[in-house]
Amino acid sequence: MDLLQVLRQLAQKRSEIKMLNIYKGLPISYETSIDSIGDSEIQMRSNKHQIACLYYQGESYLQVEELPFIIRSQVMSLNLAKENAIFSNFEAVKNNIGSRGQIRVEPNEPLIVAIQFNGSASEILAPLADISAGGASVYFETYMFPARLSQPGTGLTMTISLPDSASQKLKKLTQKPSIENRKLSMPLRTNPHEGQDGNIVITARGMVIAVHPEFHLKRYRVSAKLFFKDLSRTVILQYISQRQSEIIQDLRVLSDELYSLKK
Repeated sequence: MDLLQVLRQLAQKRSEIKMLNIYKGLPISYETSIDSIGDSEIQMRSNKHQIACLYYQGESYLQVEELPFIIRSQVMSLNLAKENAIFSNFEAVKNNIGSRGQIRVEPNEPLIVAIQFNGSASEILAPLADISAGGASVYFETYMFPARLSQPGTGLTMTISLPDSASQKLKKLTQKPSIENRKLSMPLRTNPHEGQDGNIVITARGMVIAVHPEFHLKRYRVSAKLFFKDLSRTVILQYISQRQSEIIQDLRVLSDELYSLKK
């Protein structure tokens, strides 16, 4: 498919395009249209917070209501003064980006969960990738990936240790996101059952629903559907709400910091 020709048609019709990024689990979008199109690139207007996402991630997903697919695009350059972006290297991908029924958020700090797959007598520790009210995802480094156990449909029990709201707010006061430190490391912590004072430990049964290899990062992402009990669900929802506020604030700080560079 000639995606540039598709984009030319969209530009001629001034079709509305949603510029979509997933920032730390939250969908961030901006409604726009194509300002100009060249031999291999397009230029579109954006806004301050979206441009921070583009700078942070180097790509964006372009959604058009009339198209049955999404166009993944690479950021070639950003103009902070005019708040526009130039994209190239287009690729058609499945039309399911940002269509999650439940909000997923990434943790602010590395959190280690304990997983016991059905049929296994031992627990496996893995860093939490994200969490929602209905499930969670974890990362396994390639050499530690339990391929036989991590099959879609496999039952499991997951134990998650979450910081309470008070400790999170205290930690947040001493931290500030920086565009100079965008790549975060994932150091392993101790067993989550031995977490810091005030941590809330949640154990839930569930099953594996998806496995996504991330070869460029030498790891696998395993997603599980979890069945939280009412009290556990309340704790999860409070954590998600808190992380939403923090993520939005982080994005504001990053965008302010980015725009301060042009002065």
